Amino acid sequence: MLFAFFLYLIELLFAPGASTQISFLILVLILFGVPHGALDLYIDQHLQKTDKKQNIFLLKYLLNIIVYASVWYFFPIIALVIFIAITAYHFGEIDWMGKSNTLIHKFVYTLLGFAWILFLLTKNINFALDIFLTMGRSSIKKELLIDLANKIYPYTLLTIGVVNFMLFIFKTHFFDKVATFYFSLLQTGILVCFVLFMPLWISFTFYFGFWHSLLSFDKIRINFEVPNTTSGWGGLLFKAAPFSIMAWFGFAYITFLTLNSKDSSGIFTLLFISLSVLALPHLQVFTKLKLKSN
Repeated sequence: MLFAFFLYLIELLFAPGASTQISFLILVLILFGVPHGALDLYIDQHLQKTDKKQNIFLLKYLLNIIVYASVWYFFPIIALVIFIAITAYHFGEIDWMGKSNTLIHKFVYTLLGFAWILFLLTKNINFALDIFLTMGRSSIKKELLIDLANKIYPYTLLTIGVVNFMLFIFKTHFFDKVATFYFSLLQTGILVCFVLFMPLWISFTFYFGFWHSLLSFDKIRINFEVPNTTSGWGGLLFKAAPFSIMAWFGFAYITFLTLNSKDSSGIFTLLFISLSVLALPHLQVFTKLKLKSN
C-alpha cells in the first residue's frame, strides 16, 4: 500500500508521460520482478530435498524457454494467447487467499486472474495497443481493437463483481475462515480502485512490479521457513542474486541492441517477450510450491 501511495503521488504531482512510465516499469521489473523468479532452482531443490538433479532441472528449464521463444518467433499470436493464459493462472494463484484443493477452486482463481488482466488492458487500451500489435506482428486495424476493448471493459468489472458475489454466497466452500473472504474482498477493492484512477503502466508497475513480486517472495520465504527479518530477507535476495545478475545482463544486452531502433516501443516489446519466455517454466515451478503448501 505504501508503494501504491508513492506511485499515486508521482502521478498526481508529475503526470509522467507514457515513455517515462514505461521506463519506470522496466526499472521496477528488473529490480523486483526478475529476482522473484530467480529462486526457481532453489525452490526445486527445496521440494526435491536434494541438489543432485540440478543439471536435469536446468536442462528442462532451458528447453522450456527455447521452445516458447520459438513459438514467439514463428507464431506470435499463439504465443501471446499462451502468455495471457498462463499469466491469468499465475496471477490468480498468487492473489488467491482461499482453498486450492479442487479444480473448481483453481478455475475460480484463474477466472479472476483472467478478468483482472483484461481489466488492466481494456481500461487503458490506447497505451497498450502499439506494443501488443508489435509483439503479435498483427495487421488488425487499431480501431477494431479499440472498439472491442471498449465493449469488453465493462464485462471485466462485471465478472470480478459476480465472481466475488458467488464467493460471498459459497464462502465456506472456498475459504477456510469466513474472515479471509472479507480480507480478499478488501484486497480486490483496493486493487480495482487503484487501477481505475491510474494509467496502465503505473498500474502494471504497482501490480506486477511490487504487489505480485513481493507476495511471491513472501510465499517462497514462508515455504523455505525463512524468518521474517531483515537478515532472512537478505539471505533470500542473496540466493536470488546469481540468476538475477544473469538476467540483468541479458536485458542490458537487449536494450543495447535496440537503442538505435526507430520503434519507440521496441525495447519494451523485447523486454516483455523476454519476461514471458521466463514466465512459463517459472509458473511450473511455482505451482509445485503451491501444491506442496496445500
